[in-house]
Amino acid sequence: MSKLPRPIDGDRISDVVLIPFFGILQAIALGFGAFATREAFTALHDGRIPDIATLSVLILTGVIAAGLQWIARIRSEALGQSYAADLRICLYTHLAGMSRDTLSARRIGALSLRFVGDLSAARNWFGLGLPRILAAMMILPGAAIVLWLLDPRIVFAGAAPILISLTLMICLAIGLEARHRSLRGRRANISITMMERIAVSPELDLMGRTERELSDLRKNSQSLRQHAIARNTRSGLLRTVPQIGAAVAGVALFWVAGRHGIAPGTIAAALAFLTILVLPMRELAGAWDQYCAWRIAREKALRLLSNPSKPRRSLRRENAVTVQVRASEMSVEISAGQITELVGRTRRHASALAAVIGGLDHTDDVTVTYNHQVAPLPAIAFIGERPTILQGSLRRAVTLGLSPRPSDRKIKRALGAFDLQDVLDAVGGLKGRLREGARELSASETLRLDLARAVLARPDLIVIDTSRLTADPESVKLVDTLHDQTNATIVIAGDQTPTFSNARAIALNCC
Repeated sequence: MSKLPRPIDGDRISDVVLIPFFGILQAIALGFGAFATREAFTALHDGRIPDIATLSVLILTGVIAAGLQWIARIRSEALGQSYAADLRICLYTHLAGMSRDTLSARRIGALSLRFVGDLSAARNWFGLGLPRILAAMMILPGAAIVLWLLDPRIVFAGAAPILISLTLMICLAIGLEARHRSLRGRRANISITMMERIAVSPELDLMGRTERELSDLRKNSQSLRQHAIARNTRSGLLRTVPQIGAAVAGVALFWVAGRHGIAPGTIAAALAFLTILVLPMRELAGAWDQYCAWRIAREKALRLLSNPSKPRRSLRRENAVTVQVRASEMSVEISAGQITELVGRTRRHASALAAVIGGLDHTDDVTVTYNHQVAPLPAIAFIGERPTILQGSLRRAVTLGLSPRPSDRKIKRALGAFDLQDVLDAVGGLKGRLREGARELSASETLRLDLARAVLARPDLIVIDTSRLTADPESVKLVDTLHDQTNATIVIAGDQTPTFSNARAIALNCC
Protein backbone atom coordinates (compact mmCIF):
# COMPACT_ATOMS: atom_id res chain seq x y z
CA MET A 1 0.00 0.00 0.00
CA SER A 2 1.32 3.44 -0.86
CA LYS A 3 2.03 5.64 2.13
CA LEU A 4 1.42 9.30 2.77
CA PRO A 5 4.44 11.62 2.61
CA ARG A 6 6.42 11.90 5.83
CA PRO A 7 5.67 15.16 7.68
CA ILE A 8 9.33 15.69 8.54
CA ASP A 9 11.23 15.21 5.31
CA GLY A 10 13.29 17.21 2.84
CA ASP A 11 12.95 20.98 3.13
CA ARG A 12 10.37 20.58 5.91
CA ILE A 13 13.01 19.50 8.44
CA SER A 14 14.45 23.00 8.77
CA ASP A 15 10.99 24.55 9.18
CA VAL A 16 9.99 22.07 11.91
CA VAL A 17 13.18 23.07 13.78
CA LEU A 18 12.91 26.82 13.14
CA ILE A 19 9.25 27.29 14.11
CA PRO A 20 9.72 26.14 17.76
CA PHE A 21 12.97 28.13 17.88
CA PHE A 22 11.07 31.25 16.86
CA GLY A 23 8.58 30.43 19.64
CA ILE A 24 11.41 30.32 22.20
CA LEU A 25 12.76 33.67 21.01
CA GLN A 26 9.27 35.13 21.10
CA ALA A 27 8.77 33.93 24.69
CA ILE A 28 12.12 35.49 25.67
CA ALA A 29 11.18 38.79 24.00
CA LEU A 30 7.79 38.83 25.73
CA GLY A 31 9.55 38.10 29.04
CA PHE A 32 11.78 41.15 28.66
CA GLY A 33 8.67 43.11 27.73
CA ALA A 34 6.94 41.99 30.94
CA PHE A 35 9.81 43.19 33.13
CA ALA A 36 10.00 46.46 31.19
CA THR A 37 6.26 46.90 31.75
CA ARG A 38 6.76 46.41 35.49
CA GLU A 39 9.50 49.04 35.52
CA ALA A 40 7.30 51.48 33.59
CA PHE A 41 4.33 51.09 35.97
CA THR A 42 6.62 51.32 39.00
CA ALA A 43 7.99 54.60 37.69
CA LEU A 44 4.48 55.97 37.13
CA HIS A 45 3.43 54.85 40.61
CA ASP A 46 6.40 56.75 42.06
CA GLY A 47 5.45 59.86 40.06
CA ARG A 48 8.36 59.50 37.64
CA ILE A 49 8.53 59.34 33.86
CA PRO A 50 9.75 55.89 32.71
CA ASP A 51 13.36 56.16 31.56
CA ILE A 52 14.45 55.89 27.95
CA ALA A 53 15.94 52.42 28.44
CA THR A 54 12.65 50.99 29.72
CA LEU A 55 10.64 52.54 26.91
CA SER A 56 13.21 51.35 24.36
CA VAL A 57 12.95 47.79 25.68
CA LEU A 58 9.15 47.94 25.39
CA ILE A 59 9.38 49.09 21.78
CA LEU A 60 12.16 46.67 20.88
CA THR A 61 10.47 43.62 22.42
CA GLY A 62 7.22 44.47 20.62
CA VAL A 63 9.01 44.79 17.29
CA ILE A 64 11.01 41.59 17.82
CA ALA A 65 7.96 39.58 18.89
CA ALA A 66 5.95 40.84 15.90
CA GLY A 67 8.85 40.17 13.52
CA LEU A 68 9.35 36.64 14.83
CA GLN A 69 5.65 35.94 14.48
CA TRP A 70 5.71 37.25 10.90
CA ILE A 71 8.69 35.06 9.99
CA ALA A 72 7.13 32.05 11.72
CA ARG A 73 3.94 32.50 9.68
CA ILE A 74 5.97 32.56 6.46
CA ARG A 75 7.83 29.38 7.40
CA SER A 76 4.55 27.79 8.52
CA GLU A 77 2.99 28.51 5.13
CA ALA A 78 6.06 27.05 3.44
CA LEU A 79 5.73 23.92 5.62
CA GLY A 80 2.05 23.49 4.76
CA GLN A 81 2.53 24.09 1.04
CA SER A 82 5.49 21.69 0.92
CA TYR A 83 3.49 18.86 2.48
CA ALA A 84 0.44 19.58 0.30
CA ALA A 85 2.66 19.48 -2.80
CA ASP A 86 4.15 16.11 -1.80
CA LEU A 87 0.68 14.74 -1.01
CA ARG A 88 -0.63 15.96 -4.37
CA ILE A 89 2.22 14.19 -6.17
CA CYS A 90 1.70 11.04 -4.07
CA LEU A 91 -2.01 10.88 -4.90
CA TYR A 92 -1.56 11.54 -8.61
CA THR A 93 1.27 9.01 -8.91
CA HIS A 94 -0.92 6.39 -7.25
CA LEU A 95 -3.91 7.19 -9.47
CA ALA A 96 -1.74 6.99 -12.59
CA GLY A 97 -0.61 3.50 -11.61
CA MET A 98 -4.12 2.20 -10.92
CA SER A 99 -5.96 0.16 -13.52
CA ARG A 100 -8.40 2.11 -15.65
CA ASP A 101 -11.23 -0.19 -14.61
CA THR A 102 -10.68 0.48 -10.89
CA LEU A 103 -10.34 4.20 -11.48
CA SER A 104 -13.48 4.46 -13.61
CA ALA A 105 -15.47 2.79 -10.82
CA ARG A 106 -14.85 5.81 -8.59
CA ARG A 107 -16.82 9.02 -8.89
CA ILE A 108 -14.81 11.81 -10.52
CA GLY A 109 -16.27 14.32 -8.08
CA ALA A 110 -15.05 12.32 -5.10
CA LEU A 111 -11.57 12.02 -6.63
CA SER A 112 -11.53 15.77 -7.30
CA LEU A 113 -12.15 16.43 -3.61
CA ARG A 114 -8.94 14.58 -2.80
CA PHE A 115 -7.09 17.31 -4.73
CA VAL A 116 -9.10 20.23 -3.29
CA GLY A 117 -10.65 19.67 0.13
CA ASP A 118 -8.18 17.09 1.40
CA LEU A 119 -5.15 19.07 0.25
CA SER A 120 -6.56 22.18 1.93
CA ALA A 121 -6.98 20.22 5.16
CA ALA A 122 -3.37 18.99 4.90
CA ARG A 123 -2.05 22.48 4.17
CA ASN A 124 -4.02 24.00 7.06
CA TRP A 125 -2.85 21.39 9.55
CA PHE A 126 0.83 21.40 8.60
CA GLY A 127 0.91 25.11 7.76
CA LEU A 128 -1.20 26.47 10.63
CA GLY A 129 -2.20 23.86 13.19
CA LEU A 130 1.08 22.03 13.78
CA PRO A 131 3.23 25.21 13.86
CA ARG A 132 0.79 26.75 16.36
CA ILE A 133 1.15 23.74 18.65
CA LEU A 134 4.94 23.86 18.37
CA ALA A 135 4.96 27.58 19.15
CA ALA A 136 2.53 27.18 22.06
CA MET A 137 4.73 24.42 23.53
CA MET A 138 7.52 27.00 23.77
CA ILE A 139 5.52 30.07 24.75
CA LEU A 140 3.29 28.61 27.50
CA PRO A 141 6.13 27.18 29.65
CA GLY A 142 8.08 30.38 29.02
CA ALA A 143 5.11 32.39 30.24
CA ALA A 144 4.97 30.40 33.47
CA ILE A 145 8.69 31.05 34.04
CA VAL A 146 8.28 34.80 33.44
CA LEU A 147 5.34 35.02 35.87
CA TRP A 148 7.38 33.09 38.44
CA LEU A 149 10.27 35.52 38.06
CA LEU A 150 7.90 38.46 38.47
CA ASP A 151 6.52 37.00 41.70
CA PRO A 152 5.99 33.32 42.55
CA ARG A 153 2.73 34.09 44.34
CA ILE A 154 0.98 35.26 41.14
CA VAL A 155 1.85 32.02 39.36
CA PHE A 156 -0.26 30.01 41.80
CA ALA A 157 -3.06 32.59 41.56
CA GLY A 158 -3.27 32.42 37.78
CA ALA A 159 -2.43 28.73 37.33
CA ALA A 160 -5.74 27.31 38.58
CA PRO A 161 -8.01 29.25 36.15
CA ILE A 162 -5.64 28.52 33.24
CA LEU A 163 -5.49 24.80 34.05
CA ILE A 164 -9.27 24.64 34.40
CA SER A 165 -9.56 26.37 31.02
CA LEU A 166 -7.25 23.82 29.41
CA THR A 167 -9.23 20.95 30.94
CA LEU A 168 -12.49 22.40 29.66
CA MET A 169 -10.93 22.86 26.22
CA ILE A 170 -9.99 19.18 26.16
CA CYS A 171 -13.57 18.19 27.02
CA LEU A 172 -14.97 20.39 24.26
CA ALA A 173 -12.39 19.12 21.76
CA ILE A 174 -13.48 15.50 22.18
CA GLY A 175 -16.71 15.95 20.21
CA LEU A 176 -15.33 18.27 17.54
CA GLU A 177 -14.13 15.54 15.19
CA ALA A 178 -17.60 13.99 14.97
CA ARG A 179 -19.03 17.36 13.93
CA HIS A 180 -16.26 17.80 11.36
CA ARG A 181 -17.00 14.37 9.92
CA SER A 182 -20.72 15.05 9.66
CA LEU A 183 -20.19 18.47 8.09
CA ARG A 184 -17.63 17.14 5.63
CA GLY A 185 -19.95 14.36 4.49
CA ARG A 186 -22.75 16.78 3.68
CA ARG A 187 -20.44 19.27 2.00
CA ALA A 188 -18.88 16.53 -0.12
CA ASN A 189 -22.31 15.20 -1.07
CA ILE A 190 -23.41 18.62 -2.36
CA SER A 191 -20.13 19.15 -4.25
CA ILE A 192 -20.19 15.75 -5.94
CA THR A 193 -23.88 16.03 -6.78
CA MET A 194 -23.41 19.45 -8.36
CA MET A 195 -20.38 18.29 -10.36
CA GLU A 196 -22.49 15.52 -11.87
CA ARG A 197 -25.56 17.64 -12.56
CA ILE A 198 -24.13 20.93 -13.83
CA ALA A 199 -22.92 19.36 -17.08
CA VAL A 200 -26.40 17.95 -17.83
CA SER A 201 -28.54 20.68 -16.23
CA PRO A 202 -30.14 21.75 -19.57
CA GLU A 203 -31.13 18.14 -20.27
CA LEU A 204 -32.52 17.76 -16.76
CA ASP A 205 -34.48 20.97 -17.26
CA LEU A 206 -35.94 19.58 -20.50
CA MET A 207 -37.00 16.48 -18.56
CA GLY A 208 -38.82 18.70 -16.05
CA ARG A 209 -36.48 17.90 -13.15
CA THR A 210 -35.29 21.42 -12.32
CA GLU A 211 -37.76 21.95 -9.48
CA ARG A 212 -36.93 18.52 -8.07
CA GLU A 213 -33.21 19.25 -8.22
CA LEU A 214 -33.72 22.66 -6.59
CA SER A 215 -35.80 21.10 -3.84
CA ASP A 216 -33.08 18.55 -3.11
CA LEU A 217 -30.46 21.29 -3.20
CA ARG A 218 -32.40 23.42 -0.70
CA LYS A 219 -32.85 20.42 1.61
CA ASN A 220 -29.16 19.49 1.44
CA SER A 221 -28.11 23.12 1.91
CA GLN A 222 -30.31 23.43 5.01
CA SER A 223 -28.78 20.27 6.46
CA LEU A 224 -25.30 21.59 5.65
CA ARG A 225 -26.14 24.90 7.37
CA GLN A 226 -27.27 23.16 10.55
CA HIS A 227 -24.17 21.00 10.77
CA ALA A 228 -21.91 23.96 9.97
CA ILE A 229 -23.48 25.92 12.82
CA ALA A 230 -23.04 22.97 15.18
CA ARG A 231 -19.39 22.61 14.26
CA ASN A 232 -18.69 26.38 14.52
CA THR A 233 -20.51 26.52 17.86
CA ARG A 234 -18.20 23.89 19.33
CA SER A 235 -15.13 25.44 17.67
CA GLY A 236 -16.12 28.92 18.86
CA LEU A 237 -16.50 27.68 22.44
CA LEU A 238 -12.99 26.25 22.25
CA ARG A 239 -11.65 29.69 21.35
CA THR A 240 -13.75 31.47 23.97
CA VAL A 241 -12.68 29.39 26.95
CA PRO A 242 -9.10 30.82 27.07
CA GLN A 243 -10.46 34.37 27.25
CA ILE A 244 -12.76 33.44 30.13
CA GLY A 245 -9.90 31.68 31.88
CA ALA A 246 -7.66 34.72 31.46
CA ALA A 247 -10.36 37.00 32.85
CA VAL A 248 -10.78 34.79 35.95
CA ALA A 249 -6.99 34.61 36.31
CA GLY A 250 -6.84 38.41 36.19
CA VAL A 251 -9.37 38.66 39.03
CA ALA A 252 -7.32 36.13 40.99
CA LEU A 253 -4.21 38.25 40.49
CA PHE A 254 -5.96 41.31 41.90
CA TRP A 255 -7.13 39.31 44.92
CA VAL A 256 -3.64 37.97 45.60
CA ALA A 257 -2.10 41.39 45.11
CA GLY A 258 -4.49 42.96 47.61
CA ARG A 259 -3.96 40.22 50.15
CA HIS A 260 -0.17 40.03 49.96
CA GLY A 261 0.63 43.62 49.02
CA ILE A 262 2.23 42.88 45.68
CA ALA A 263 3.46 45.99 43.91
CA PRO A 264 1.06 47.48 41.33
CA GLY A 265 3.80 47.46 38.70
CA THR A 266 4.22 43.71 39.08
CA ILE A 267 0.48 43.11 38.78
CA ALA A 268 0.26 45.42 35.76
CA ALA A 269 3.07 43.50 34.06
CA ALA A 270 1.43 40.18 34.93
CA LEU A 271 -1.93 41.32 33.56
CA ALA A 272 -0.34 42.54 30.33
CA PHE A 273 1.47 39.26 29.97
CA LEU A 274 -1.71 37.32 30.77
CA THR A 275 -3.46 39.09 27.91
CA ILE A 276 -0.68 38.03 25.55
CA LEU A 277 -0.94 34.48 26.91
CA VAL A 278 -4.51 34.15 25.63
CA LEU A 279 -3.31 34.16 21.99
CA PRO A 280 -1.38 30.85 21.98
CA MET A 281 -4.21 29.21 23.93
CA ARG A 282 -6.73 30.36 21.33
CA GLU A 283 -4.39 29.11 18.61
CA LEU A 284 -4.31 25.70 20.30
CA ALA A 285 -8.08 25.59 19.88
CA GLY A 286 -7.73 26.46 16.20
CA ALA A 287 -4.99 23.87 15.82
CA TRP A 288 -7.27 21.13 17.15
CA ASP A 289 -9.95 22.24 14.72
CA GLN A 290 -7.48 21.86 11.84
CA TYR A 291 -6.20 18.54 13.17
CA CYS A 292 -9.74 17.09 13.17
CA ALA A 293 -10.18 18.13 9.53
CA TRP A 294 -6.80 16.57 8.63
CA ARG A 295 -7.60 13.28 10.42
CA ILE A 296 -10.68 12.82 8.25
CA ALA A 297 -8.88 13.85 5.07
CA ARG A 298 -6.04 11.48 5.96
CA GLU A 299 -8.47 8.56 6.27
CA LYS A 300 -9.88 9.33 2.81
CA ALA A 301 -6.41 9.62 1.29
CA LEU A 302 -5.26 6.34 2.86
CA ARG A 303 -8.39 4.61 1.60
CA LEU A 304 -7.60 5.78 -1.92
CA LEU A 305 -3.95 4.75 -1.58
CA SER A 306 -5.03 1.28 -0.44
CA ASN A 307 -6.17 0.50 -4.00
CA PRO A 308 -3.61 -1.55 -5.96
CA SER A 309 -1.30 0.65 -8.00
CA LYS A 310 1.78 -0.23 -10.01
CA PRO A 311 3.69 2.11 -12.34
CA ARG A 312 3.63 0.95 -15.94
CA ARG A 313 7.10 0.25 -17.32
CA SER A 314 7.54 0.27 -21.05
CA LEU A 315 10.51 -0.40 -23.32
CA ARG A 316 10.44 0.53 -26.97
CA ARG A 317 11.27 -2.48 -29.15
CA GLU A 318 11.62 -0.40 -32.32
CA ASN A 319 9.75 -3.19 -34.12
CA ALA A 320 6.27 -4.62 -34.20
CA VAL A 321 5.64 -7.14 -31.45
CA THR A 322 3.85 -10.46 -31.34
CA VAL A 323 1.03 -10.46 -28.79
CA GLN A 324 -0.14 -13.59 -26.99
CA VAL A 325 -3.48 -13.54 -25.16
CA ARG A 326 -4.25 -16.50 -22.93
CA ALA A 327 -7.29 -17.25 -20.80
CA SER A 328 -8.89 -20.37 -19.39
CA GLU A 329 -10.97 -20.91 -22.55
CA MET A 330 -8.77 -19.45 -25.25
CA SER A 331 -5.26 -18.89 -26.51
CA VAL A 332 -4.67 -16.30 -29.24
CA GLU A 333 -1.45 -15.23 -30.91
CA ILE A 334 -1.44 -11.94 -32.84
CA SER A 335 1.26 -11.79 -35.48
CA ALA A 336 3.72 -8.92 -35.48
CA GLY A 337 3.06 -6.11 -37.95
CA GLN A 338 -0.42 -7.29 -38.94
CA ILE A 339 -3.92 -5.87 -38.42
CA THR A 340 -5.92 -8.20 -36.21
CA GLU A 341 -9.56 -7.76 -35.26
CA LEU A 342 -10.61 -9.45 -32.05
CA VAL A 343 -14.35 -10.10 -32.15
CA GLY A 344 -15.98 -10.52 -28.75
CA ARG A 345 -19.50 -11.47 -27.75
CA THR A 346 -20.35 -7.88 -26.82
CA ARG A 347 -18.69 -4.54 -27.36
CA ARG A 348 -18.30 -4.09 -23.61
CA HIS A 349 -16.27 -7.28 -23.27
CA ALA A 350 -14.22 -6.42 -26.32
CA SER A 351 -13.46 -2.95 -24.91
CA ALA A 352 -12.40 -4.53 -21.62
CA LEU A 353 -10.03 -6.87 -23.46
CA ALA A 354 -8.61 -3.97 -25.45
CA ALA A 355 -7.75 -2.20 -22.19
CA VAL A 356 -5.99 -5.34 -20.90
CA ILE A 357 -3.95 -5.75 -24.10
CA GLY A 358 -3.15 -2.03 -24.06
CA GLY A 359 -1.73 -2.24 -20.52
CA LEU A 360 -4.41 -0.08 -18.92
CA ASP A 361 -6.14 -2.85 -17.00
CA HIS A 362 -5.20 -6.26 -15.71
CA THR A 363 -7.17 -9.30 -14.67
CA ASP A 364 -6.25 -12.65 -13.23
CA ASP A 365 -8.36 -14.37 -15.91
CA VAL A 366 -6.34 -13.07 -18.87
CA THR A 367 -2.56 -13.12 -19.40
CA VAL A 368 -1.01 -10.97 -22.12
CA THR A 369 2.60 -11.28 -23.23
CA TYR A 370 4.54 -9.30 -25.82
CA ASN A 371 7.19 -11.27 -27.68
CA HIS A 372 6.64 -13.88 -24.93
CA GLN A 373 7.41 -11.36 -22.17
CA VAL A 374 4.92 -10.04 -19.63
CA ALA A 375 7.00 -7.00 -18.75
CA PRO A 376 8.10 -4.46 -19.58
CA LEU A 377 5.33 -3.28 -21.88
CA PRO A 378 6.27 -2.36 -25.43
CA ALA A 379 5.64 1.18 -26.66
CA ILE A 380 1.84 1.19 -26.92
CA ALA A 381 -0.54 3.68 -28.52
CA PHE A 382 -4.01 3.12 -27.09
CA ILE A 383 -7.04 4.59 -28.83
CA GLY A 384 -9.89 3.91 -26.46
CA GLU A 385 -13.48 4.95 -25.96
CA ARG A 386 -12.55 8.52 -25.00
CA PRO A 387 -10.12 10.85 -26.81
CA THR A 388 -6.93 11.77 -24.98
CA ILE A 389 -6.75 15.52 -25.56
CA LEU A 390 -5.88 18.21 -23.03
CA GLN A 391 -6.49 21.92 -23.31
CA GLY A 392 -3.74 23.78 -25.10
CA SER A 393 -2.41 24.20 -28.60
CA LEU A 394 -3.11 21.84 -31.48
CA ARG A 395 0.60 21.03 -31.46
CA ARG A 396 0.32 19.92 -27.83
CA ALA A 397 -2.75 17.82 -28.56
CA VAL A 398 -1.14 15.86 -31.37
CA THR A 399 2.24 15.41 -29.63
CA LEU A 400 0.97 14.63 -26.12
CA GLY A 401 3.39 12.23 -24.45
CA LEU A 402 5.94 12.34 -27.28
CA SER A 403 9.55 13.03 -26.40
CA PRO A 404 11.37 14.46 -28.19
CA ARG A 405 8.63 16.43 -29.92
CA PRO A 406 8.55 15.89 -33.69
CA SER A 407 9.25 18.80 -36.02
CA ASP A 408 6.34 20.91 -37.31
CA ARG A 409 6.88 19.44 -40.77
CA LYS A 410 6.36 15.89 -39.48
CA ILE A 411 3.35 16.96 -37.43
CA LYS A 412 1.67 18.58 -40.43
CA ARG A 413 2.42 15.55 -42.57
CA ALA A 414 0.74 13.25 -40.02
CA LEU A 415 -2.28 15.56 -39.78
CA GLY A 416 -2.53 15.67 -43.55
CA ALA A 417 -2.43 11.88 -43.79
CA PHE A 418 -5.71 11.79 -41.85
CA ASP A 419 -7.32 14.75 -43.64
CA LEU A 420 -7.08 17.16 -40.71
CA GLN A 421 -6.07 20.19 -42.77
CA ASP A 422 -9.45 21.80 -42.06
CA VAL A 423 -8.85 21.53 -38.32
CA LEU A 424 -5.35 22.94 -38.76
CA ASP A 425 -6.75 25.94 -40.68
CA ALA A 426 -9.73 26.44 -38.33
CA VAL A 427 -7.65 26.86 -35.17
CA GLY A 428 -4.98 28.98 -36.87
CA GLY A 429 -2.14 26.48 -37.29
CA LEU A 430 -0.25 24.35 -34.79
CA LYS A 431 -0.09 27.23 -32.29
CA GLY A 432 -3.86 27.61 -32.34
CA ARG A 433 -5.47 26.70 -29.02
CA LEU A 434 -8.13 24.08 -28.40
CA ARG A 435 -9.69 26.00 -25.51
CA GLU A 436 -12.27 23.35 -24.71
CA GLY A 437 -10.02 20.38 -25.44
CA ALA A 438 -11.82 17.55 -27.23
CA ARG A 439 -15.21 19.29 -27.00
CA GLU A 440 -14.27 21.69 -29.80
CA LEU A 441 -13.77 18.82 -32.22
CA SER A 442 -16.16 16.28 -33.66
CA ALA A 443 -15.92 12.59 -32.79
CA SER A 444 -14.39 11.92 -36.21
CA GLU A 445 -11.81 14.69 -35.76
CA THR A 446 -10.72 13.48 -32.32
CA LEU A 447 -10.34 9.95 -33.72
CA ARG A 448 -8.16 11.19 -36.56
CA LEU A 449 -6.13 13.31 -34.15
CA ASP A 450 -5.44 10.25 -31.96
CA LEU A 451 -4.45 8.28 -35.06
CA ALA A 452 -2.07 11.04 -36.16
CA ARG A 453 -0.48 11.00 -32.70
CA ALA A 454 -0.08 7.23 -32.95
CA VAL A 455 1.83 7.66 -36.20
CA LEU A 456 4.13 10.28 -34.67
CA ALA A 457 4.75 8.13 -31.59
CA ARG A 458 6.21 5.23 -33.64
CA PRO A 459 4.82 2.59 -31.24
CA ASP A 460 5.43 -1.15 -31.31
CA LEU A 461 1.75 -1.88 -30.74
CA ILE A 462 -1.45 0.06 -31.48
CA VAL A 463 -4.66 -0.99 -29.73
CA ILE A 464 -7.95 0.45 -30.99
CA ASP A 465 -11.40 0.18 -29.44
CA THR A 466 -13.93 -0.19 -32.27
CA SER A 467 -16.36 2.12 -30.50
CA ARG A 468 -14.19 5.04 -31.67
CA LEU A 469 -13.92 3.80 -35.25
CA THR A 470 -17.70 3.70 -35.68
CA ALA A 471 -17.72 7.52 -35.38
CA ASP A 472 -16.10 7.85 -38.82
CA PRO A 473 -17.61 6.45 -42.06
CA GLU A 474 -14.09 6.13 -43.50
CA SER A 475 -12.81 3.99 -40.64
CA VAL A 476 -11.53 1.24 -42.97
CA LYS A 477 -9.52 3.80 -44.93
CA LEU A 478 -8.17 5.31 -41.70
CA VAL A 479 -6.92 1.94 -40.44
CA ASP A 480 -5.27 1.28 -43.81
CA THR A 481 -3.54 4.66 -43.59
CA LEU A 482 -2.42 3.91 -40.05
CA HIS A 483 -0.98 0.58 -41.17
CA ASP A 484 0.85 2.22 -44.07
CA GLN A 485 2.31 4.96 -41.87
CA THR A 486 3.62 2.69 -39.08
CA ASN A 487 5.39 -0.61 -38.60
CA ALA A 488 3.36 -1.44 -35.50
CA THR A 489 1.16 -4.41 -34.76
CA ILE A 490 -2.45 -3.17 -34.86
CA VAL A 491 -5.12 -4.79 -32.67
CA ILE A 492 -8.77 -3.77 -33.07
CA ALA A 493 -11.23 -4.98 -30.44
CA GLY A 494 -14.81 -5.15 -31.67
CA ASP A 495 -18.14 -6.83 -31.20
CA GLN A 496 -19.84 -9.71 -32.99
CA THR A 497 -19.42 -8.77 -36.65
CA PRO A 498 -15.98 -8.32 -38.26
CA THR A 499 -15.67 -4.86 -39.84
CA PHE A 500 -12.30 -4.72 -41.59
CA SER A 501 -11.79 -6.91 -44.63
CA ASN A 502 -8.02 -6.30 -44.56
CA ALA A 503 -7.71 -7.58 -40.99
CA ARG A 504 -7.38 -11.05 -39.60
CA ALA A 505 -10.55 -11.66 -37.57
CA ILE A 506 -10.38 -13.81 -34.43
CA ALA A 507 -13.51 -14.76 -32.52
CA LEU A 508 -13.09 -14.72 -28.76
CA ASN A 509 -15.25 -17.41 -27.17
CA CYS A 510 -14.55 -16.20 -23.65
CA CYS A 511 -15.20 -12.57 -24.39
